[in-house]
Amino acid sequence: MFNRLSIALSHFAARLPVGPVAYLWLFGFWLVTLCFLSASSPPLESRQEIPHLDKVLHFGYFFLGGAIFAAHCGLRWPETSRRRLLLLVVLVCSVIGRLDEYHQGFVPGRSGNDTGDWLADTVGGFSGALFVIWFLLPIMLDGKDGKRVESS
Repeated sequence: MFNRLSIALSHFAARLPVGPVAYLWLFGFWLVTLCFLSASSPPLESRQEIPHLDKVLHFGYFFLGGAIFAAHCGLRWPETSRRRLLLLVVLVCSVIGRLDEYHQGFVPGRSGNDTGDWLADTVGGFSGALFVIWFLLPIMLDGKDGKRVESS
């Protein structure tokens, strides 16, 4: 089973762009989308249908953002250690998550400054970065001048 998963992951990673600029554009699009999502009020009928659904959505959205930013940083600075890349991405996702929560406090119908949402943002960014840095980035860097991310 792990062999099939490894093959599928390698196949997926081989099709991803290896230029850091593509991921920078994607991250910019992710940020702009986050601003629009945070500025809108959710419809009244969709609130609290599923308990803690907002935490799952925060986690998922920041998983994607952390993964995109980790791919950019890892391809931009391939000689940087995995730990430093992870720390950078988690720090950036956490700050963006905190600013997002602050911004939501001014939007009518939104509850801002929610520590649970901020934690979900940070953990989502951490998880997305972890996935990219430890699994996808080494495969992506194999095709780019044979550079590998350090294991420390």
